Amino acid sequence: MAQTKVEDGIHVERLELANTEDPQKPTFTRTHADELSIWQSLRQNKLLALIAMAAAFSASLEGYQINLNGGLVSNKGFIRQMASPGTKIIKGKYVSAWGGIQSAGQTIGQIIALYVIWVVLVVSVLIECFATHWYHWLVAKLFAGMGVGMLQSTLPLYLAEISPTQLKGLFINAYTFWFVLGQLFASVALNRLHISAPYDFRTPIYSQWAMIGVSAIIFVFLPETPWYLVSKGKLDQAKKVLTKMHGRKQGYDSQEQVDLMMSTIASERAAAEQNSELGPWAVFQGKNLLRFIIAAWPKITQQLVGLTVFNTYATYFFQKAGNKDPFLVTLILSCVQLISMIMTAVSTDKLGRRPLTVYPYAITVLSLLSLGIVGCFDYSKPALSSLLIFFACLATFSTTGASAIGYAYAAEIPQQRLRARTTAFALAFSNMVAIMFSFTTPLMINGDAQWGVKTGFFFAGTGAVAVVICWFILPEVACRTPAEIDEMFEKKVNLRKFKQYSPSSY
Repeated sequence: MAQTKVEDGIHVERLELANTEDPQKPTFTRTHADELSIWQSLRQNKLLALIAMAAAFSASLEGYQINLNGGLVSNKGFIRQMASPGTKIIKGKYVSAWGGIQSAGQTIGQIIALYVIWVVLVVSVLIECFATHWYHWLVAKLFAGMGVGMLQSTLPLYLAEISPTQLKGLFINAYTFWFVLGQLFASVALNRLHISAPYDFRTPIYSQWAMIGVSAIIFVFLPETPWYLVSKGKLDQAKKVLTKMHGRKQGYDSQEQVDLMMSTIASERAAAEQNSELGPWAVFQGKNLLRFIIAAWPKITQQLVGLTVFNTYATYFFQKAGNKDPFLVTLILSCVQLISMIMTAVSTDKLGRRPLTVYPYAITVLSLLSLGIVGCFDYSKPALSSLLIFFACLATFSTTGASAIGYAYAAEIPQQRLRARTTAFALAFSNMVAIMFSFTTPLMINGDAQWGVKTGFFFAGTGAVAVVICWFILPEVACRTPAEIDEMFEKKVNLRKFKQYSPSSY
């Protein structure tokens, strides 16, 4: 059933289970378990839901890091320690370098063992604990970016591969749910310190060790994904993992699931050989290039609609906007993100990926345009300051849910055999855009340009272009199996008509 082979110097396990009449077509595309409703599947997979939530917990450290990075630049003690002598605000070029180097580290990240990710994050926090100069913080952000990048490339993919078809959106969104909670934790910690100990910036750094410790315990007990095991020919192990995660509930057949995985992978490899889409650059060949663009575009769009302004530099942004309590604003934005994330998580499998991506991003663009207009007036006045916060909250609400679904697109759209590689490249390209904006956004707000709130005009323009592209290229893949998605791409189904397509085989 399995045969070892070497392709382009890469060891693979060649699986022999495909349609004998048409090797590119899987023998079947769905199992009986895939026919359950969303609610039925959730009731039957309570243990799996617990595993997914536990696995995604480490994303809270990512969210904590990002808000900590943006919040500490306004902390009086941090400024006193890191700013140039005789000044009371950190220069925009330093803030730009810290944010940019963190995003640069994300593009370096590869899908490595979760233990390596954990070690890199430990190194990052250690350096932060002992940092006394701005360049120490720069190195810490490099390691943080590497760890976060590897985490982004690994965990959404892991969640997608352990998820039932009907619950992929919910489980993948668990990653962003914990990410948002991490941001909220950081906002609360920074807000309390701002009130009680405005010069204390070490305590929130030390608090990261709690999340580091819990993540280590979780990583030790996580099972390997069945899709990975099947791709390596470890069929018995895959069946055992499926049985352990799903139990022996009525109507579930772990062997049927393994057969579908084998059929899908074998068909993909047969098509790849026929179309000469092999080797390390197969991601950018033939139909895989289109699938890569689709997988990457939602996360790229989140950068083009100004995620950096509200996510990484929210406190810094509102400080420059003249708000008297920027930490409270960040706390409010974190709560808005949490509400948005909960609503997105429970609706993404029911309403679909496409509408919950395109329309919220369009709302973000309109909000940014409104922010730019507010920036043309004296927004330090109470009325306009409140309006500024309203549009910022609206942009944050709409962007949070849409950007979370970006992980679902990155994990679901690629072929199974190229899923890890495509996801890594997709997120790397997104982070390349993040590098640019992480460096330039502080300079727009606080640099020589002194755009301030008018920065909204810039991101409204770039965001509008990105949303139009989203409308034309993003397909609907909610509740679709990998085999069905493969079939639709092979048959060149109109991307905007994926939802109406009926698979030819079961």
